[in-house]
Amino acid sequence: MTYSQKYTIVQFFEDIKEGEEYPMANWPLHTTVADIFAVDLMGTHFIEHLEILLKDVPPITTTVGDDNYFGPNADVHVALIKNTPDLQILHDGIVSLLELSGAKFNNPEFIHKGFLPHSTVQKHGRMNKDDTVTFDALSIIDMFPGGDWQQRKVLKTIKLRGK
Repeated sequence: MTYSQKYTIVQFFEDIKEGEEYPMANWPLHTTVADIFAVDLMGTHFIEHLEILLKDVPPITTTVGDDNYFGPNADVHVALIKNTPDLQILHDGIVSLLELSGAKFNNPEFIHKGFLPHSTVQKHGRMNKDDTVTFDALSIIDMFPGGDWQQRKVLKTIKLRGK
């Protein structure tokens, strides 16, 4: 079976290092900042352009809101992350850069105005209402490392530092 190369960009809320791999069933706690997309990462120099885009972006702090359920059967338990103007600007900037790079999104309804930050409740942990969360290091995730659709790999992490 052949899979097209896909990526996502997330903020981890656990200590995850570049190069680390984990099974798709065991995602660390995170929030997706740019939903699943296909793009020629190397040919478009996307990573270098993303580093430039993010070099003066300061960390963004917000809080966790209420729980909700997503999915066609409302069976994915999530904790909503309060979207702030700065978080929306961060998301829009990254998605716009991806669009300029020719990215194709699996679910374009979840970008720009459809962005709804959340953290899926995992078997090993969860975000709780009123927890403070900081977006300070975004990671590009390979959704099919080595062609294995059941694995995930952290390709690059870019720290937000501000000016």
